[in-house]
Amino acid sequence: MVSARRFRFRGEDAMLACISDISARKRTEQALEALWDQTRAVLNGLGQGVMAFDQGLRLVAWNGRAAELLGLEPEFLRYHTSYAAIAGRVGEGLAFGQGNARPDSLPASLPDIGPPLALAEPLPARPATAERAWECTRSDGQVVECLTRPLPDGGFVVTYTDVTERRNAEREIIASRELFELAIRAAREGIWQWDLRTGELWLSPYWWGMLGYGEDEMVNTAARWTELILPEDRELSARMARDLINGAMGECQFILRFRHKRGTVVHMLSRAIRVLGPDGELFRIVGSHTDVSDRVHAEERAHAAREEAERALRDLKEAQAHLIQSEKMAALGSLVAGVAHEINTPIGIALTGASLVAERTRLIRRDFEAGTLRRPDFADFLDMAGEAAHLMLLNIDRAAQLIQSFKQIAVDQASEERRVFDLRDYIDEVLRSLGVRIKRAAHGVEVDCPADLLIDGYPGALSQVLTNLVMNSIIHGYAPGQHGTLRVAVRSVGADEVELVYADDGRGIPPALHGKVFEPFFTTSRGTGGSGLGLNIVYNIATRKLKGRIALDSAPGRGTAFTLRFPRVAPAERATA
Repeated sequence: MVSARRFRFRGEDAMLACISDISARKRTEQALEALWDQTRAVLNGLGQGVMAFDQGLRLVAWNGRAAELLGLEPEFLRYHTSYAAIAGRVGEGLAFGQGNARPDSLPASLPDIGPPLALAEPLPARPATAERAWECTRSDGQVVECLTRPLPDGGFVVTYTDVTERRNAEREIIASRELFELAIRAAREGIWQWDLRTGELWLSPYWWGMLGYGEDEMVNTAARWTELILPEDRELSARMARDLINGAMGECQFILRFRHKRGTVVHMLSRAIRVLGPDGELFRIVGSHTDVSDRVHAEERAHAAREEAERALRDLKEAQAHLIQSEKMAALGSLVAGVAHEINTPIGIALTGASLVAERTRLIRRDFEAGTLRRPDFADFLDMAGEAAHLMLLNIDRAAQLIQSFKQIAVDQASEERRVFDLRDYIDEVLRSLGVRIKRAAHGVEVDCPADLLIDGYPGALSQVLTNLVMNSIIHGYAPGQHGTLRVAVRSVGADEVELVYADDGRGIPPALHGKVFEPFFTTSRGTGGSGLGLNIVYNIATRKLKGRIALDSAPGRGTAFTLRFPRVAPAERATA
């Protein structure tokens, strides 16, 4: 390197030249330039912005990311550009505006760097003498984290990191956590989790609140948890936990009972699931508790009420069975009354004839013993005895037939035996047994039934149905003093069914009561001794015993008709265990 200097020497112009060998310095500068090129390549490869200043506050190193984040033109940054020039250019730019820094957004772990005014600039307000960090926000909303570190030679380095996504994620996490907490409060459920790696148990404040404890009384330990469970439920809780840990179940749901702070019992619906880590291993169990005490108490009350209702139903069925039996006995009583009345006449005639024969025999014996018996008198006695014997035989035979008929009906009603019978003859026998009640009410009877219509079924059941229908007409069908006609009409329906229509011409049944007449204990004559079971018995016998169906047709003033349709051959009954 050559350097020269002009000067005056003894009144004349002169020049002093100096020649120096700077080869070593050039080699050093070239080496430094190469090193800087390498350093700049490394810096440009960083995702962070970097700026380094020497102790004279001159720029000595930087990268393009720093210019981008600071809103500077890349060509503006040159070696030894002053700190003041860079700060001025940043202040003139639009990337940052006054008041965009957010001191409250700084993490608590970062050190304080002075008054908030310093945070409004992406460059430190003063040279860094210690490591400092802060954040500032660009006008476009981008959040930049700034970090300064002092250098040993008195300079410092500033790094710029785009933390926008991180801060947005943190805000989303905070919002999600707040939303989660609100959802937990709104759901009114206690949340808990058990970390199997650390053994830590966490219970939400609402969980403790369900047991009457405040946040200052929370003790989130497994021992405290177990202590609050009723002793008789602790084994259930432990077994469910073991099954979850062992993988015997992926989730579970059961009810646990806890002791409230006041000493009462709280029923909790406990739900729990297994949580697996990225490696597929179980590391946490998460669950919730819902206070279902009100529901459990309601179920207990409902269970007690159901048992009470079932007990009342059993009592009612027993009472109904007793009343039905009473109705059957009453029907048999009517049968006995009918027997007594019907056989009274033939037995009376036979008794009168026997008395007459006995008296005339005494007189004939007297005359015979006295020797005064005349032939004409004895002939008259023989004629009278023959006629009396004939009358007695006829009436005694009639009484025997009546007794046999009534006996058969009584046996049928009592035994419910299945047999083959002639329907027309049986209807006549039933009506004959009710003759006293029918005659006393002054009603007429008409029967329209084909002869030789054989039924393979239960005559006693049919007798009970017909008896109850007739008695229903006599008791309820007519106004006091009103007389009418009771009609029974029978016809075959196809080859397999028989239709029996029983009808009276009484006052009829209002349509509003049609749906109730077959109900047990429904009667319109409770005050006159009606039990309300007559037609209910008819319905049950018709549908269950006879395997048929019965329908009502009635209207006020038009009488009442019951149509019974049943199989000609009764189906075989199922054997009961």
